[in-house]
Amino acid sequence: MSAKNIIISDSINCKYLASLLSVKLNAAFVSNVVSLPNSTNPFVVKRSTFSNKAFCEIEINSEIRILSISKNSIGLNENKSEPIIINPDINFTESRLTSESIKVSEEIVSIEDADVVVSAGRGLKGPENWNIVEDLAKTLNAATACSKPVSDMGWRPHSEHVGQTGKPVSTNLYIAIGISGAIQHLAGVSSSKVKVVINNDPEAPFFKVADYGIVGDAFEVVPKLNEKLKAFQAENN
Repeated sequence: MSAKNIIISDSINCKYLASLLSVKLNAAFVSNVVSLPNSTNPFVVKRSTFSNKAFCEIEINSEIRILSISKNSIGLNENKSEPIIINPDINFTESRLTSESIKVSEEIVSIEDADVVVSAGRGLKGPENWNIVEDLAKTLNAATACSKPVSDMGWRPHSEHVGQTGKPVSTNLYIAIGISGAIQHLAGVSSSKVKVVINNDPEAPFFKVADYGIVGDAFEVVPKLNEKLKAFQAENN
């Protein structure tokens, strides 16, 4: 293989593939990369750590480098470039090939791979009210998430807890419903491009970092928002 630098997404599947590929190619693998170097000598990249709270620089001395780029960390470059197509010659026999069918659920969107995340906090008052979050997420083909207190109280599984002490989120759109905005939660979602906050408390800290905010009762705002989105989708499909 002649490629020296292999750039991949920072998704779970891509990072798993990269770990296998790095062993096969005897290559260095660095995840969560947020900045690429202008020079290759030395080859130094910046990566996020501690749930995007800090950054570190890593010098890579390996001949082959595999880099997974954090979502929304690097914008488009106006300079035009031409791709180099590589067709590697892989020798294998058909007897070594096996296939397995796996049924994939279309109902669940993972937080790590989602372009849109709909998250909620204690403002929903109980797990029995989570249907308004799930309905909105379904309309937007989004993942559902929650704040730490919600997962601690058992309203939602810990796998949905986002924030500094949970899963960091770097999505294109993050909708926070009934979440006041503790500093740990804000740190975990800071890399999201657009943050929309729905809360009945106009002094909630989340409004200070939000791109858009709606002050109102979530039980009134969210269903109406969902209806408007469904109507918009129906008109444009």
